[in-house]
Amino acid sequence: MREQHFTTREGTVTGVLGAILVSLWYFVFDLAAGVPFRTPNVLGKVLFRGDLASGVHDIVPEIVISFTIVHVLVFVLAGLGLTFLVHLSTRDPSWRMGVWIGLVCAFAFFAGVTFMMSTATAERMPLWSVLGGNALGIVGMAWYLWRRHPRLEQSFHEAPLGSEVPAPSHPHDSSAVG
Repeated sequence: MREQHFTTREGTVTGVLGAILVSLWYFVFDLAAGVPFRTPNVLGKVLFRGDLASGVHDIVPEIVISFTIVHVLVFVLAGLGLTFLVHLSTRDPSWRMGVWIGLVCAFAFFAGVTFMMSTATAERMPLWSVLGGNALGIVGMAWYLWRRHPRLEQSFHEAPLGSEVPAPSHPHDSSAVG
C-alpha cells in the first residue's frame, strides 16, 4: 500500500521536529552554562522588547514562552517550505537542487540573523549555541524527510545531483596550448 504524503501535515511535523531539536540543544547548552533558558530569554528580549543590554541571569518566563511560540511557528513555516520542495523533487528530480538550496539558505539565514543578534547583544546571546542548534534542527528536518521519501534517495542513485540538465557545450579554445 502506497503511503500518502500531505504537505501541510508532513511540513508541520517536520518544522515541529526541527524546533524541538533546537530547543533541546538550547536547553542542554544553557544548562551546561548554568543558566537554563538563557538563549530563548535573550532572543525573546531582543525580539519583543528590543532589549540589547539586559543581563543573561534575569530570566522572564513570559518572554521565554512567547519566544518559544514564535520559534515553533518559524520552524513550521520552514518545514512547510522544505516539505513542499521534497514533494516536488519526488515527482521531478530537477527540483532536488531546490531542496539542497533550501537547506543551505535556511542555515545561512539563521546563521546571519544569529551573528547579527550576537553582535547586537554584545555576545550575551551565545553564538555557537544558536548556530549549533540551528544546524542540528536543519539536519534533523532533512533526515526526517529523507527517511519518509525513499523515492528521493532512489533518485540520487539513478541520477546524481546536477545530472538532470545536460551540461552546455563549450567551444573549442584555439588559444590553448596543446
